[in-house]
Amino acid sequence: AAPAAAPAAAAAPAAPAANYPSHMALQMPALSPTMTAGNISTMKVKVGDKVSPGDLICDIETDKATIGWESQEEGYVAAILVKDGQTDVAVGAPCLVVVDDAADIPAFANYAPPAAGGAPAPPPR
Repeated sequence: AAPAAAPAAAAAPAAPAANYPSHMALQMPALSPTMTAGNISTMKVKVGDKVSPGDLICDIETDKATIGWESQEEGYVAAILVKDGQTDVAVGAPCLVVVDDAADIPAFANYAPPAAGGAPAPPPR
């Protein structure tokens, strides 16, 4: 039988954030003063989409309501880190990556956010 680790070894390791082109990770917003997590109801964007301030990114379900999350940034969606129906996404958790230049999108094909509380990425050499 094949070793259990074989499928994981086939995936390319995620590079440190410092190795990626300039980007911004948009984080789960706190939609109320007491909100600690939300559920992604429906993602409204896909990788490659241009977003501008006011564009709807996704619908977020809280314990009280479903609210549309609107972009505050302008750019192109390079990676989506949460899925439709994903539950208990913590406030502040990275949800998607936006870049200024559409040509940078392919660099984020295997993007994984840095681990929470992890050491900062080393500076590029």
